[in-house]
Amino acid sequence: MIEADLEFQIAKITDIMAFQQLLKNVYDGESPWSTAILWMELSKKKYGRYIKAQLNHELVGFGGIRIECNDAHVTNIAVLKDYQLQGIGTQILHQLRKEAVKMNCLTMSLEVRASNHQAISVYRVFGFKQIGVKENYYISSNEDAIEMSLRL
Repeated sequence: MIEADLEFQIAKITDIMAFQQLLKNVYDGESPWSTAILWMELSKKKYGRYIKAQLNHELVGFGGIRIECNDAHVTNIAVLKDYQLQGIGTQILHQLRKEAVKMNCLTMSLEVRASNHQAISVYRVFGFKQIGVKENYYISSNEDAIEMSLRL
């Protein structure tokens, strides 16, 4: 697990292109989010927060939350393929939780692909509970999403 040299910062609009490159790394050349969507997410600081994770000044991951009433909805957590399975995603989730608490949220929620057993396991260890299923949520694959929630 990489922790000692991992640094976290609040993301800025200027990070959009780096996030796009990271997403293309994670999703085999195709970013699931357009530059316009990332711009909208990063520009609404009152309604959300994005955290970037850097190792030796290199972007290795990021995550974001969108505030909806008293819920911090996790919009994305992505870690470069070469750095996956080293606890970085979990550390990003911890940082997002801290931000959600600062923003007076009572819960965190998210959707995760039903086939992503590894992520579901991490979320369960973190304390998330399954609250539902969204059928055919992922348009490109018609895959179901597991809805999960955590009380803060």
